[in-house]
Amino acid sequence: MTSAAASTKAGRVRQAVLDDILSGALAPGTPLDEVALARQHDVSRTPVREALRALQADGLLEVGPRRQLLVVDVSPEHRSEVTALRVALEGAASAAACERRDDDDLDRLELLLLKQGRAAAAGDAETYLRLDEEFHLALAGAARMPTLSRMLEQLGAFVRLARLGEATTVAHMHGLTIEHTELVDHLRSRRPARLRTALTAHIGRTEPRG
Repeated sequence: MTSAAASTKAGRVRQAVLDDILSGALAPGTPLDEVALARQHDVSRTPVREALRALQADGLLEVGPRRQLLVVDVSPEHRSEVTALRVALEGAASAAACERRDDDDLDRLELLLLKQGRAAAAGDAETYLRLDEEFHLALAGAARMPTLSRMLEQLGAFVRLARLGEATTVAHMHGLTIEHTELVDHLRSRRPARLRTALTAHIGRTEPRG
């Protein structure tokens, strides 16, 4: 097997395991067995080992008491840390986003708002939460700060993990969309201080909207 082929297989296994983690199919604390995963994905243990190393490096797997790799458990302290990082990173992008944003950025965000409205009306929480992540990445992306955007993409997995098991009602989705609309209004009007204040409140608020 070439190294390129091994990497391709490792990438496929990594994505499959990641999808299972983020969907809750692999619950926090679940041990991952190389032999079982190799059999499940019809590959040797080498790409499985590479995939698991990558997920561990991303912080999604941790070493258990018997040296087994376990799906990470997002504790309340971990959730608070992720929230604080989002506030810091997205807030840091506010001033640059207001200065550098163009009409394409605004059009992209307006389209996401329309899609969020449709998902909320349909009660489609899974689609809505995916659009919510896209919205925040697009908002930060207007700052043209690629390193910051990459860090936010990495945090996205932990944001989704923290939401597992939480009910996302239609009222909550509509409430989020109203707040997103306010953020876009501040961006359009180039009001960095107001955008940062509204973002901080929006990200830090944990109670249901609506």
